Amino acid sequence: MMLLPSLLCVLFILTAVESQMADSGRPTRQNTGDVAYRLSRLEVILVEKLDNIRNDLRDFSNRIQELELKFSDSQAVFEGFRGDLNRIYQQISTPSTQTQPPPPREPPSSGTSSQLEPRVENLAKGVQILIAATRALTSDVFGLKKNVSLLLNDTRSFLVLTPQLVTKQFLNNGLLELKQRQVQLLSENTCPKSDTASSTLPRNCREVFAAGQRKSGIYRIHPDPSSKPFMVVCDQETRGGGWTVIHNRYDGSQDFYQNWQEYKHGFGNLGGEFWLGLDYIHQLTGSDVSELLVELQDLDMASKSAYYSAFSVGPETEGFPLKVLGGYSGDAGDSLLYHAGSRFSAKDMDQDGWPEGSCAQAHGGAWWYRSCDMSNLNGRYLSGQLPEQYIYQGMYWADFRGAQYSLNRARMLVRPREQINSSLVDEIFNRSNVMPAFVRGRV
Repeated sequence: MMLLPSLLCVLFILTAVESQMADSGRPTRQNTGDVAYRLSRLEVILVEKLDNIRNDLRDFSNRIQELELKFSDSQAVFEGFRGDLNRIYQQISTPSTQTQPPPPREPPSSGTSSQLEPRVENLAKGVQILIAATRALTSDVFGLKKNVSLLLNDTRSFLVLTPQLVTKQFLNNGLLELKQRQVQLLSENTCPKSDTASSTLPRNCREVFAAGQRKSGIYRIHPDPSSKPFMVVCDQETRGGGWTVIHNRYDGSQDFYQNWQEYKHGFGNLGGEFWLGLDYIHQLTGSDVSELLVELQDLDMASKSAYYSAFSVGPETEGFPLKVLGGYSGDAGDSLLYHAGSRFSAKDMDQDGWPEGSCAQAHGGAWWYRSCDMSNLNGRYLSGQLPEQYIYQGMYWADFRGAQYSLNRARMLVRPREQINSSLVDEIFNRSNVMPAFVRGRV
């Protein structure tokens, strides 16, 4: 089987990464990305292998049943031919009481015996052909039974080894710890280079607004001095301006069922539908507590909003968690609180709390899934009321039209808070300890 070689390959990669760190004292981010991808795909490969084995077993079982039915039919026909031969031989060997023997000098009679001989020969040939076909079927049945036995033995061996395999959570935790060590080593052995041109750029859209740029549009910002500047969409009109748009959907032109790397670096078009990228969102919200505004609209053009006075996304070394969330107000309902503290998950990076499967794959999106969700703004763009089989898979907000309704528009905006008071901190920590009495969106 290919499962044990795959595990050995993963262990070899981890050993190589650690060896490289020990020798050079400096991590390689490209290797880390490869390890992350391999580890995240390991569990999916194991599940696919087991499913393939089970499907092969079902196919072999169906094939055996078909061959056994054909073998039974062949035996019945064979017995019928045997009975016909016995009757024909009895007719040949039994003399007729009504027919007189021919005179000695006359030629032999061409009566019943001469008419039956061709039929007997044809029946004998048919029986031989039938016997050969039956033997071939019997050989096929025996071969299939042998293959099924081998598959059953392999499956039993796989099931015996399965409990000894590491879990997806263990692999994710180990990967995050490895990345964290690499970042620490990198920060100890390198110094950020100053960029005079970048230092003059605003850190966020609030600073763009403060600099007198009051028109909404695309601007270049530089939140983190140790990273590169990047382009963002600034909304300078909504609720006093200074907002950075991190998520925008309104027509379904952009596919949001993307992998981990896409969600990390961002995808789409800033002039249309896009996801800014978890790296950039962390740079905007990781150091300072920010505000979050979620704007929603259904197909009837009814608009709702959810405002959070405290919002922060952690670094990749921790799984890009929804680290801080609190201070809700608005008319859309608080459908994000359930996800507070959860790591971000994509279709190829499962970090949710649902042990039976992947919320991202089951619900067709990527989000801060717990087990699984009460909101899924990166789900499918399905527009409107959904049939039962698509529940939880649309772009939905549970407290606004529910999980069986896919919204028409969704937008997420962040900006840094001007001040933090003690009552807000108390509210965040008190509400973070309160979980809903039920889990909505679980498969």
